[in-house]
Amino acid sequence: MLQATAEANNLAAAASAKDIYYNNMEEVCGGEKPYLSPDILEEKHCEFRQCALDHFKKTKKMGGKDFSLRYQQELEEEIKELYENFCKHNGSKNIFSTFRTPAVLFTGIVALYIASGLTGFIGLEVVAQLFNCIVGLLLIALLTWGYIRYSGQYRELGGAIDSGAAYVLEQATSHISNSTQAAVRDAVVGRPAMDKKAQ
Repeated sequence: MLQATAEANNLAAAASAKDIYYNNMEEVCGGEKPYLSPDILEEKHCEFRQCALDHFKKTKKMGGKDFSLRYQQELEEEIKELYENFCKHNGSKNIFSTFRTPAVLFTGIVALYIASGLTGFIGLEVVAQLFNCIVGLLLIALLTWGYIRYSGQYRELGGAIDSGAAYVLEQATSHISNSTQAAVRDAVVGRPAMDKKAQ
């Protein structure tokens, strides 16, 4: 009887603590709430997780600390799962992530189309034709991606197109970031030399 009562007490305390976490997170990013920065979401998660664990620890329970430890660990696992679900739900609200693939493909089409025109203008017909072929492939990929999103079929192919676009975007972002850092570093290193020449 005591064992069953202790289990019931701990389960009730864990359920109450889980509800506190869930309700607080729902207020921040649930339902119709707008997209939230992942950093802020993680900060709120840590805050509400600690609040839920404190509630569980403060709730009077039978069986002692050692007996309650298993239920606390289960509570932490359930909170972790809830957080992962909130992250997925929040990520689905990000408009840019939804349109990232078509934006990358469209940008590539426009850039290569301009490059094709320029190379054709200066007489590099072979390069211009190569650019035109890549433009055609990107256009096919864009139309295929749109059909997959609309129909829900061939999701593996859609995932491959998304992965390719994400890789291109990541590489472009890292190159821009590196070049920006190099320019800033050169400006900072070059400034003392210019000051010495001025003196």
